[in-house]
Amino acid sequence: MKGGLRSRAFLAALLLGSPLAAQEDSDLPLLLNLPTADHLADWDIGLRFTHRFQEQAKGNSRDFYGLDNGAYTGLGLDFGIKAIPGLNAQVFRTSDRKTLTLALQEQVIAREQWRVAVRVERFDETVKGGQVGTTVQVPVDWQPWAPLTFTLVPTYLSRSATAESVVTAGVGTHWAFTESQGLIGEYYPRPSKVDAAFERGWALGYQYRTHGHRFSILATNQLGTTANQVLGGDYQGFGPRPSGAWALGFNVIRIF
Repeated sequence: MKGGLRSRAFLAALLLGSPLAAQEDSDLPLLLNLPTADHLADWDIGLRFTHRFQEQAKGNSRDFYGLDNGAYTGLGLDFGIKAIPGLNAQVFRTSDRKTLTLALQEQVIAREQWRVAVRVERFDETVKGGQVGTTVQVPVDWQPWAPLTFTLVPTYLSRSATAESVVTAGVGTHWAFTESQGLIGEYYPRPSKVDAAFERGWALGYQYRTHGHRFSILATNQLGTTANQVLGGDYQGFGPRPSGAWALGFNVIRIF
């Protein structure tokens, strides 16, 4: 009887402990919208859920700051590929323009203060007249000291709603002020090929981590979540909202 209890206790500890081990050994490569140079190790799996409220957060509470209206949601899976260290695969589908993305990302440099990855992605807006193309990105993470990380994401988009062969770069930062809590900021410049009438994009968020989960609450003037939506500068032909017309959103990530 005692042996059976010990066996069940050991099995429970193993199952409960595995998410924490996955969180410590690997991480899904995502800030808020921008990729990072992190990677899922071994055969770890990451589930991501994104939610962006469509209505801007207004100065009164009658519409509950935009939460009373519709939202764009996205669901994706990231996979670690143990046979090739540093390699991850991803499939992601968002209701926004019914966009499907398929991606491979390889971490090519992992130093104490620097991490670099190469990411290749195919995007397909499956709605009639939607954009289909390729994204190539080189996420670079620099950690000058432990609580603070800066991310630069040089990006090539084969096409956007108004231009072909768009080159741009997103910028992000993550300040982990405790082991479980952090602040994240992202900036999406307007590419030079895109008309000056289009707005620049930004996102600010608070993140909380616990036992394989990562919760992020954010404010942003961007409705999209994929690279072509966020970094193209002219998503759906009208681009981000003005900086003051931001909306709320959140991400939920689970690592198995």
